[in-house]
Amino acid sequence: MRKSLPTVFLLISLLFLHACSPQPRTDAPPDQVTEQQLTEIPEEKEEKEEMRRPADLDVWTTDNAAGQVLSNWCWGENGDSCSVEPEDPRELLSGMKSGRIKPGGLIQFSMGINPSWTYLSDNNVASLRDARIDVTQIFKGVETHYEDVGLSLTAPEEPGLYFYLATVTWEKEMKGQANYAFAFSVSPDN
Repeated sequence: MRKSLPTVFLLISLLFLHACSPQPRTDAPPDQVTEQQLTEIPEEKEEKEEMRRPADLDVWTTDNAAGQVLSNWCWGENGDSCSVEPEDPRELLSGMKSGRIKPGGLIQFSMGINPSWTYLSDNNVASLRDARIDVTQIFKGVETHYEDVGLSLTAPEEPGLYFYLATVTWEKEMKGQANYAFAFSVSPDN
């Protein structure tokens, strides 16, 4: 009996403390009770948009890789095509290092569908195999356009810093477009 007395006293104390603690009001008049529309949490919306993001375009040579920036993209709705406005790669690449290549070297493109949650893999689009790549080259303020270059582009012979904007267009099962900016320093010393 002596051992159970402190336990009983503790339970009665907890019950008393709980009964005396403030309780939420349940008698509020109906005009003070408001319904709230459930909305999508912003982070979830951003995450869903990120999942629609195309995979990164790998831009490389036999000796070097260039960092790239995905500037903008779109996906067609209901089988319709879409297009995005090009942005200036010189602005997009501000502060980034360029790749290095010898004059006449081969700039190559590849795209792995990794991570597997990208919009391309979710829609069975075979990365660059079913894509068209158009490239705009900017050197000393002059733009040169190359259409449907495939998976490679020959570097220029004249040394200097070249900026590029690759527009990748998918027009098979899934229709979409993405712009990628990158730069190469062309030099015989590279």
